[in-house]
Amino acid sequence: MRAVKEGVDAVIISNHGGRYIDSSVAPIQVLPEIRDAVGDQFPLIVDSGPRRGSDIIKALALGANLVMSGRPTLYGAAFNGEEGAYRVLEILRDETDTLMAQLGLRSIDEIGPQIFWSNPD
Repeated sequence: MRAVKEGVDAVIISNHGGRYIDSSVAPIQVLPEIRDAVGDQFPLIVDSGPRRGSDIIKALALGANLVMSGRPTLYGAAFNGEEGAYRVLEILRDETDTLMAQLGLRSIDEIGPQIFWSNPD
């Protein structure tokens, strides 16, 4: 809330994988609460944990505007340099596209909390 008040452009929600305090809360766990507090217009960026396209979809559904995923690209780079890093990004994109299709979503804008549960009534 202070970041919004001070005119900050966006906030990155991160615990860097909890490597310093292994019992710290994961950013995705507090994302909905933060989104509620700052409103829909303030950009939230989530870091710390996304490894698959489904992780990206979940973060977007819970209120993130952008999802960062650095470790997988580092693994790709370690395995095969720049080409490996790009391949990881392709995999993340393909996984995200596939899950969106399975959910019947045609655009990122359609991702929301309804992907978790939609009451048929």
